[in-house]
Amino acid sequence: MNKDKIRQLREERRKQENRRLILEAAERVILQKGTSAMTMDDVAHEAGFSKATLYHYFGNKGEVVRELMANYFEEVKRELQRIQTMKLGAGEKLKRSILFYLQFNQAKENLSRMLMMDRHFMERTRILVAHEGKAVSESDRKFIDMVKLKRQEILERGAQVLKEGMASGEFRKVDLAKAMTFLESALWGYCHARFWRERKYSLKEATELIHDFLLQGIGRKNQASKGDPR
Repeated sequence: MNKDKIRQLREERRKQENRRLILEAAERVILQKGTSAMTMDDVAHEAGFSKATLYHYFGNKGEVVRELMANYFEEVKRELQRIQTMKLGAGEKLKRSILFYLQFNQAKENLSRMLMMDRHFMERTRILVAHEGKAVSESDRKFIDMVKLKRQEILERGAQVLKEGMASGEFRKVDLAKAMTFLESALWGYCHARFWRERKYSLKEATELIHDFLLQGIGRKNQASKGDPR
């Protein structure tokens, strides 16, 4: 490898490290102040960079928040892909995927909670989703497209595990779209409602709860449900 190539690789690694440090600093600032109160000056100071250096990587605060969100989704997708390649049965892969999501959400709990409590962030998100088909700024359009794409990629990882289980006979045949709607809703619902419950479940208990209800439901075995053909 020639010197120019080595220098190029070192420069690329330096840029990636600087972006990582900036995003970590932004996350800390959001936890302290929320997204609406956060400024680029705050992020630069927290990261230990000059404001000029910060603007070399991000054009504005919105870009910083968008990349934080993109990284959030990307971490989930990457781990689900890793689980999917394991030499395990589909049921075990599903259980590990559920456990990972709950662990990850707990690790990012403070950031998620802050974003959900940030009035400006939530109002902006609701406006963008509600007016998706109407004219919005290019940066807002990129945010919508990024969230939709990342979410779809994650759902496809989960659907692949269900497909695998159906193909092997481990799971019965189900409508994939409906199954993923239920699983996504169950995970989101559990993560955002658990603060209100008196009974606190461990991550393992919560995983078993969601996994078992997804696979078994509440019907009795070998008994047709009301209205089912006999």
